[in-house]
Amino acid sequence: IFTGGFSLTGLGLPIVVFLTLIGGVALNLTPCVLPLIPVSLAIIGAGVKAGSRAKGFLLGGMYGLGTALLYGALGVVAVLGAASFGSLNAQWWFNAAIAIVFVVLALAMFDVILIDFTKYQSKLGIKKDSGNYLFAFIMGAVNALLAGACVAPVVIAVVLYAQDAYAHGSTVALALPFLLGVGMALPW
Repeated sequence: IFTGGFSLTGLGLPIVVFLTLIGGVALNLTPCVLPLIPVSLAIIGAGVKAGSRAKGFLLGGMYGLGTALLYGALGVVAVLGAASFGSLNAQWWFNAAIAIVFVVLALAMFDVILIDFTKYQSKLGIKKDSGNYLFAFIMGAVNALLAGACVAPVVIAVVLYAQDAYAHGSTVALALPFLLGVGMALPW
């Protein structure tokens, strides 16, 4: 997984699991993720506005669960469908769809268009001053997608290792992307 000649080949499964979890925790220290931790806590309502430590802990747990499950699901898709996953990124329509999303977000950033999801808060049962577990879970998954660009080298290394281990008969390797997400979720 790591550069500089270090390889996980030949290490036992417990060591690989431990290093994957520690790697996930370390990803929280990247410049893209670390500054957003207080912002994310405020958005999901896990801070002072949670009302109690238990509710704040559960909100953070749901946020972390969203992160871990998204990395796990995408990791399994990437490991099992490696050829189709790579070919999807080569399709013009896939890249055009991604480009359209970024153009729309850029237009919203410059106030050319307005993107406001607050009108859906009441329909989802989200109150303005308190945390919501479903909202925290969804925000954890969204955070995993947004942080993906910053932590991609480690995620790709874990997926490649998992693909190789799965190809050699280790079905436990399918859990490695999820464990990386669990590592990222532990601080929450």
